[in-house]
Amino acid sequence: MNVRKPVDYSTMYMALDSLIATEPPQMELYCEIGHLVSGRPEKGAAVMAAEYLQSKYPDISGFSPRNLRRMREFYRAYEATPEVLVQAISIGWTQNVVILEAKLTIQERAWYIQTAGQFGWSKVELQRKIKAKVHLENTLDFLSEVCYTEENHT
Repeated sequence: MNVRKPVDYSTMYMALDSLIATEPPQMELYCEIGHLVSGRPEKGAAVMAAEYLQSKYPDISGFSPRNLRRMREFYRAYEATPEVLVQAISIGWTQNVVILEAKLTIQERAWYIQTAGQFGWSKVELQRKIKAKVHLENTLDFLSEVCYTEENHT
């Protein structure tokens, strides 16, 4: 039998309310919720946050326990690499979930985040690309293109 230990989540609930009140874009909201939940040592923090958000904000979707655990993992996956986190926030949640659930290194995740954003890959297309390991075949050109011709050569 699963019995919850009595834990005071009131601080987390107040932080969640403050966050929701600021009405950030979805990806920023999910990242911040992940940050709040990951700061809690209790195993059930994501479930408690989900139950609280679902009851307090029934008109806002996306607050299932599974999704809150994903938000926590999203934050944890990129907290040490803020440059990748910024890029991850720029693509959709569905694409981020696909990338998170794939067995990828941080460099591979960064590649797929960049590429999915650049080419607007759908969930299905992104899944196909990851399965085909296209990151091994294609490199992204992060530098602007420079054209050297007789006239431009100095």
